[in-house]
Amino acid sequence: MQLLQDFFINMMIVLALIFIYFQVFRDDDLKFPSSIKRKVFSGLYAGMISILLMIFSIKVNDATIVDLRHIPLLVVTLYGGTLPGLIALVVIQTARFIIGVNVSSFFSFGLMTSLYLGYLVLSKWNAKILTKAFWMLIYSNVVFSILIVYFLLNLSGLSNQINFLFWITSMLTGLMAIYTTEHLRKMNQLFSQYKRSATIDPLTGLNNVRSFDEALNNAIHDSKSNDQPLSLLVIDIDFFKNVNDTYGHSAGDTVLQQFGLVLREAAGHEDIVSRNGGEEFTLLLLNSPHDTALEIGERLRSIIENHTFKVNPEEKIHITASIGVATYPETIVSPDKFYSKADQALYTAKRKGRNQICSNNVLKVHEYAK
Repeated sequence: MQLLQDFFINMMIVLALIFIYFQVFRDDDLKFPSSIKRKVFSGLYAGMISILLMIFSIKVNDATIVDLRHIPLLVVTLYGGTLPGLIALVVIQTARFIIGVNVSSFFSFGLMTSLYLGYLVLSKWNAKILTKAFWMLIYSNVVFSILIVYFLLNLSGLSNQINFLFWITSMLTGLMAIYTTEHLRKMNQLFSQYKRSATIDPLTGLNNVRSFDEALNNAIHDSKSNDQPLSLLVIDIDFFKNVNDTYGHSAGDTVLQQFGLVLREAAGHEDIVSRNGGEEFTLLLLNSPHDTALEIGERLRSIIENHTFKVNPEEKIHITASIGVATYPETIVSPDKFYSKADQALYTAKRKGRNQICSNNVLKVHEYAK
């Protein structure tokens, strides 16, 4: 009964610390292409789990302890590859030699090294994660039975009991660890998607209205602090309803995606492009005076007018856009009215015939014929 309790404690330690790991790293799963920093930390963390497992190990005799230290090594090698697995191996074996330098510790070195090399080979196998993990565990148990149970312990009665419990708890804990890891990875991916969808427009990949509001407030604050002009272009596709009515909403979405890409490619490195809803977009120009903003707006209007948009593989169309421009503090003194004044300029451009730019400063109206 005590052996069973000790193995159960090992199981709970593994699962609890895996859960904690994924609470710390919500945004970036450990994988083969992960950064070296991430792999090093993951290897050290896996080694720490194994040390804790050794602390709560099962003492077979005065020199030999048995535990599930191979499970963290398996997990980190399976997901991260060579480097994190090697780091975990070094940490595990260093700790084992600190506990005691004896025949058992050298058998442990042989066991863990053999497991690590086997895990590396199996991790590169083109199979599902659970399939690879299952065969890694079978391999672990076979090597354990050969090196530890039959060669090191050589005690038939006790060894059979330990061997049986080790096989059962190793398989159960290992599969539960992989299942828990996969579940938490999926949960973290969903969490990342949720965070992304809260700030990114899913159709175009641009900032959505929520992140635009945040960016606008930050830009206004910086503009005040640095005494630099800030310009805003509000852009609306002309007669976009006709695109949806003629070609369908799927084609309309395709046009919106292409339109967003055109804006992103035309914008400067520090400029902030957003889709504010429907066919309305904004371009926030940092440190841009009004005349410069008008020039950028005209260049953008021309690019849109001359760009060919695909509505389906066989058909292409041309569209135009109307643009309203305002600059803080050059043409608008109150930052609270910054967006509304640029939006008013946009509707002025639409009333005057579309495919043109209008400033909120009535003395600066740029009109262009279709």
